[in-house]
Amino acid sequence: MATQTHDTPVVMADAVIAQVIQLKDPDEAISSAIWWRVAELLRACTTATASGPHLTSTLLEHAFNATDDVLSSLSADTDTSTAPSDLETLLPLDSALLLGAGDDALAATRRSCLRVARLLFSLDRTTPAMLATRVNQLRRALTAWRFVALDATVGRRIAAAH
Repeated sequence: MATQTHDTPVVMADAVIAQVIQLKDPDEAISSAIWWRVAELLRACTTATASGPHLTSTLLEHAFNATDDVLSSLSADTDTSTAPSDLETLLPLDSALLLGAGDDALAATRRSCLRVARLLFSLDRTTPAMLATRVNQLRRALTAWRFVALDATVGRRIAAAH
């Protein structure tokens, strides 16, 4: 009789991520350690965006910390000679892209998380600039969603109390 542990899905997910990272181009400029940080970022964002009414500032803070971890690892591990103008040509940094026309902040955050996930699971080469741009976009989407989900709610509670 086999026993199931509560962390079996996590172990299986780690095995899938390890396989994807192993399949990446050996000449990829982004190290496997950074890709593991990206995977943790995706876990944190997925947990936060799926939490619904159980969303806490701790869940969001974990996602913010994970974005910072990826960005600082990227800057420490790669050539930082990429000019900001090079980043802007890769992806438009328009706030309408992040929030979408008439879309809510949660949907924009989920789309931004999906764009980062596509880089992780792609077997095509990813430039550090592209990854940094997508992670920055995710961070901005998280910021907008945080305001809508937590900060605005707290503000309404304070106003209602007075």
